[in-house]
Amino acid sequence: MGDPVRILVAMAAAALIAAAALLLCAWPWRSPRPARAQVGSVLGVGLGFVAGCWWLGWRPHWPPGEDQDRLLLVLLPALVLVELVGAARGGLRRLAWPLRLVVAAGAARVLLHDSIYLTDLPGPVAREWTPEQTWLILGGLGAALAVVWTALALLVRRAPGRSVPLAVALSCAGAAVTIMLSGSASGGQLGLPLAAAVAGGVVASLVLGKPPDLNGVLGLSVVGLFALLVAGHFFGSLSAGHAVVLFFGPLLCWLPELPARFRGLARLAWAVVPVAVVLALARLKFVESSTQTSPASKPSAAQKAPDPNEPTLQDILDFRK
Repeated sequence: MGDPVRILVAMAAAALIAAAALLLCAWPWRSPRPARAQVGSVLGVGLGFVAGCWWLGWRPHWPPGEDQDRLLLVLLPALVLVELVGAARGGLRRLAWPLRLVVAAGAARVLLHDSIYLTDLPGPVAREWTPEQTWLILGGLGAALAVVWTALALLVRRAPGRSVPLAVALSCAGAAVTIMLSGSASGGQLGLPLAAAVAGGVVASLVLGKPPDLNGVLGLSVVGLFALLVAGHFFGSLSAGHAVVLFFGPLLCWLPELPARFRGLARLAWAVVPVAVVLALARLKFVESSTQTSPASKPSAAQKAPDPNEPTLQDILDFRK
């Protein structure tokens, strides 16, 4: 699980850097500058995430040979650049969503590059996916990322506030702990500085009064959550079911926005969630207990071997005579 003190220090550093970058760019004591605030939030979360990973012991390797290297040296810089385009003014800003969809389409391919799923590595083991499976799986992963990213961005536009990025940050923290519990300590730890950086930037925005445009923070957190879960599943022991629940969980933020006629269904859905979680945990516990070797049953009184020192019925009869 790692050193708890070191993890907490890394999270604190990530949160402080994200908050400081936002406040320095937004200049809260001057006239509001929405574009500067958005740039500060994007740079703050990116720098805070990298600083937290550095504190945890991550060091860059070039060329990037592992999924963590590709996340922090390829995917993260590309995402920050796209979100800075989204913070620009004028016609350049219109390129933001096409570029975001490009990132969504290629994120899984970048993370799985040169892995056994896509490449014939040296040795007798062949690649696990056929070309048809590769297109199907990578296309499905890209579509899932695009759908969740777009849906949450629309929610932020419909109901501006800070709750949606915080919800995704909470999912990042939950994913980090789940991945660590599944056996990948180093991969899971990266999610904690990301969650702390997002939370630090969002909390620092309270100083600005009116919440700034948090689309950049949302993009970094959603893609970061996606990368953690993909790496945890394909390079670790994270189950597909846990990954799906953690990734699509933030979409529940849409439930309060449903029309009045659907609110009863939303309440029912919220009631089903804890029941489903309890049933899943109970099933997991049942499977674990059933796979364990049952202890040998103790012999009953009728099955016990006779004690040679214990008097028999014939001895009692002879004594009475």
